[in-house]
Amino acid sequence: MAKWTLEELLLTDPQDFETLLSGLFRNMGYRAEPTQYSRDRGVDIVISIENFGLSHTWLVQAKRYSNPVGVKEVREYSSLRYRDRVDGVIIVTTSTFTREAMQEAAEHNVRLIDGNLLVGMLNHYIPDGSTQTTDDRTNRISEEIGNGAILKSGEEVIASEVVMIGNEKFTLKITNRNLFLKKESSGLFSKNSSIEERIEIKEIIGMHTESGRVILITGSKKPKLYPLTSRKLPGIIRIFESLQSEYLKGEHLLLSSRNGTQLTILTNKRLAVTDISEGTMTEIRNKSIVGVEVKGGFLKKEQLHVLEDSDVVTKHNFDVDQPARWKEMIGQCVRTL
Repeated sequence: MAKWTLEELLLTDPQDFETLLSGLFRNMGYRAEPTQYSRDRGVDIVISIENFGLSHTWLVQAKRYSNPVGVKEVREYSSLRYRDRVDGVIIVTTSTFTREAMQEAAEHNVRLIDGNLLVGMLNHYIPDGSTQTTDDRTNRISEEIGNGAILKSGEEVIASEVVMIGNEKFTLKITNRNLFLKKESSGLFSKNSSIEERIEIKEIIGMHTESGRVILITGSKKPKLYPLTSRKLPGIIRIFESLQSEYLKGEHLLLSSRNGTQLTILTNKRLAVTDISEGTMTEIRNKSIVGVEVKGGFLKKEQLHVLEDSDVVTKHNFDVDQPARWKEMIGQCVRTL
């Protein structure tokens, strides 16, 4: 029998997490209605129950966090009880609550469900480990957007723009969960389209922007680069920026610098040099960095020197803009590990 774990819940898509909680409360005997994604005015799920003429309604806020939920969030959501005139508010998280948060919750009839309690509830009420309840599977809505791609329930197309990646032309379809690269091909009597690639929003690391081009950086294991050009590039950049709350929770870009076809990136997890066409060339995990310095100056161009401890200490040289800034940022990353 499959068992729920905190690690599994942290990898769950934010909206799938809300759907899972709705199924949990339904299995507990409540009516559960997820609110419309991104338009919920602070409420993720509304649950209610009625027995012998007595009814109770609660607002549920889902927090798929790895860090503790603090008093600020509890204070913010406790006000929803008075705004919407319900019996109380429930905050569900995959992490824990600070002492101050628990004290604030006790004063405002806010119920707290931390990660350990949530795992226990899921293993009791949804013991088969399924991420979908029967109702969810029955009511699943899908929408075809191209050969090989189907939108999930609650997934919406945000934009559809024509882009160039190198010399190839694609239609970039952006949803609140995925990016789809769709390629059109025309024959003598017909026109075909196919989805060439799907990129989950949570896999985005960041973007390096230049005049007339943005290099999208993705990948949980090896960074992959997508150099995009488009007539509507500013709009595409704004959309990517609006989705940052979804991907900043994981690995995210801190600095980037391009030298020819090579792009050097610093994230909260690694320092890497990636060739735009050939892929990763050098990669150092931040936890392996033991030293960093800037050398050069006067008649010699300044270079960033990074010392990596991997069985033996190795020195790597990087050509980046503003190496002093890189040194400072790398130092901050290493100190916070």
